[in-house]
Amino acid sequence: MAKAKKDMTLTRAEMEIMNFLWAKEEGRGTVRDVLECYPEPKPAYTTTATFLKILTQKGFVVAEKNAGDGKTFFFRPTISQDEYRKRVMKDVKDSFFGGSAKSLVSFFMQEESIDPSEIKELLEMIKEQ
Repeated sequence: MAKAKKDMTLTRAEMEIMNFLWAKEEGRGTVRDVLECYPEPKPAYTTTATFLKILTQKGFVVAEKNAGDGKTFFFRPTISQDEYRKRVMKDVKDSFFGGSAKSLVSFFMQEESIDPSEIKELLEMIKEQ
């Protein structure tokens, strides 16, 4: 199975498709399955198929033919959403915050409106670590 290259990231459109695939209960989907997840106006079938081909070339998904008819391709992620999230956040931490988790958290504390109850939960999580 091809693994997504570590230095590759997803574009916004690719991420949207990956989110659809990660959310699929079966763990895989066809072009039509992905199209069903989009709100109106839906992108063209060929556009969606092209993005899935790009994701395959990048190694984020593999294409498998359906055993029944041999015509339909199913696309399955090669990386979990959690694995990708960890990779991206590590890259953000390393690239923008000099590898400092403290600087990353400090940035979000200053830039985001965090509910006091969430701060309390975060402090509890830190204490448990």
